[in-house]
Amino acid sequence: MSLQWEIKHVQVQTINKCNRSCAFCPSEKFPRQLKLMPLEIYQRVLTGLAALGFTGRFSPYLQGESLLDNRLPQLLSLAREALPRAKVLIQTNGDALTVEKGLALFGAGLHKLIINCYDDQAQVARIRGVVREMVQRRTDLQLVNGNLGRMIRPEQGPIRREIAIDDKTWWQEDTAENWGGNIPGALPQPLRKSCIRPFQQLYVHANGNVVLCCCDWKGEVVFGNVMEANLSEILSGPLPTRYRQNLARKNRQMKLCEVCNYRGDFRLREKLVQMLSRLGHQTRQALGL
Repeated sequence: MSLQWEIKHVQVQTINKCNRSCAFCPSEKFPRQLKLMPLEIYQRVLTGLAALGFTGRFSPYLQGESLLDNRLPQLLSLAREALPRAKVLIQTNGDALTVEKGLALFGAGLHKLIINCYDDQAQVARIRGVVREMVQRRTDLQLVNGNLGRMIRPEQGPIRREIAIDDKTWWQEDTAENWGGNIPGALPQPLRKSCIRPFQQLYVHANGNVVLCCCDWKGEVVFGNVMEANLSEILSGPLPTRYRQNLARKNRQMKLCEVCNYRGDFRLREKLVQMLSRLGHQTRQALGL
């Protein structure tokens, strides 16, 4: 693995709270004071990404529920203006989604909305009804089936405006990923694997801290703060460089990485295993097992 970094995915924590506490997620498992990212910090992130010529995926949410931030349409509009070639994408649990709110997000410049349904088929049906009306009222919206490659900006051509409904009712039983040890399941010894996240992904907490990855819920590994240095300086600093050097050698003996069970990338094989697991769960539901 090359030591060079090229940011392709960015998540910015505009709000750090969620209305749920799911079994598979660290959310609400430890005390966190409600924080909203100040607009000054958000603008600083956008300016830094624009200076890097960023054209990847930009998402104004991290470790929280995106629709709880009432400023979201404004934040999306600012992102589209600053990063005209980026793909703007958010995920939501759908609890706060209404037709008007969804249309406002796309009106502000959203490209893709992924709605994760965790409860039951009644929730899936409600969300489908909301999305059906959204698509009827705005004809450039497309409901897409399947989400393989859902985060990726197309190499060529325009970025379509899409909505994906992800039936994740089976996830409440899935605690396979331990999120850097932030939910039970820490490893007795580090995996001998690399990890793509510090090479291609950028995560910024509400206070402006650039953290190791999406598993760093408590901000334990801080590369720098966007109000104190530009993104290029932060990502080229000694700490992220050390993490990339070690991960390139499949050495995870570093804070958080040493207890994390994430396998380092999202290979097709792993995706297929996940899909088969989901199909097995749905089959058991249909049979009443």
